[in-house]
Amino acid sequence: MLINIRLQLILILFILLISLLLFLNDYLTSILFNQSFYLKESLLFKLPILLLIIPTLIFASLDKKKNLSEINIYKIVIMLIPVTITHVLLASYLIQFVSLNFLDTPFTFSYLIKTKFTQDFVFILTTYGLMYLIARYYHLNLSQDSKRKNKTLTIKTGTRIDTINVVDIDWIAAETPYIAIWVDEKKYLYHSTLTDIINQLDHPDFIRIHRSTIVNITKISSLESRQNGDYDIQLYNNIRLRLSRTYRTPTIDSQLKIKIHTA
Repeated sequence: MLINIRLQLILILFILLISLLLFLNDYLTSILFNQSFYLKESLLFKLPILLLIIPTLIFASLDKKKNLSEINIYKIVIMLIPVTITHVLLASYLIQFVSLNFLDTPFTFSYLIKTKFTQDFVFILTTYGLMYLIARYYHLNLSQDSKRKNKTLTIKTGTRIDTINVVDIDWIAAETPYIAIWVDEKKYLYHSTLTDIINQLDHPDFIRIHRSTIVNITKISSLESRQNGDYDIQLYNNIRLRLSRTYRTPTIDSQLKIKIHTA
C-alpha cells in the first residue's frame, strides 16, 4: 500500500508540473505575441488536466501484472485511446459547466469538443502514455531491487550446504583456487574467481577495491586517505581493507563519497 501511495504522489507531481508548464506557456505566448492574457480562461482550460489524477489509482497497481518488463507501444496506445476519448468528453462537460456558472460568455459544448479533439487529443494521449511508462519503470526497478535483496548464495563444504543472503556478505577475498566470503566474521570458501562472483552477485553494493578484494559498501564505517590515492577502508566490525587507486573510478568514488582534490 505504501509503495502504491508513493507512485501516486510521483504521478500527481508529474501532472501538477505539466499544468504549471502549460499555464506558463499561455502567459509567455501572450507576451511574445503582444496579446491579452486572460487568467480565468487559462485556468479554466487547465482545470480538466486534474482528471489525469484518476488513473493514478490504476497505474499504481501495475506491479500485480505479469511480464512487467515487456512494453508493447502498440498495445499501450490502443489501451489508452478510449481513456483519452473519455477524458476529452469529461473535460468538455467540465469546462462548459464551469463557464456557464462563472463566466459572462460561456463556451458551448460543440466548440469545446472540437477544440479538445483537434488541439489536445494527442497531448492528452501522450501524457497518459508517459504516466503509464513512469509506472512501469517504477515497478520494474522495484522488482529488480526486491530480487537483489532476496538473492541467496549456496555454498557446499564437504557434505554441508550453507545458504547465505547476498546482502549479508561483508567482503570477499581471493584465496586461489577459491575465494573467501566473509559474513559476520565467519569465513566461507567458494570455488570461483572475484571476476565471476561479482558478476554472479550482480548487485550495486558490491565493488572491486583491490585485485584481491571485493567489499559490500553498506558495511563500510569509515575511510582514511593514505595521501597517495589509496584509502584504508574500515568495516563496521573493525576489519580494515585497502582501496587501491588502480581500482578507483568516478563511479566508485561517488559510491564511497570520496571527493577528488586536484591541484
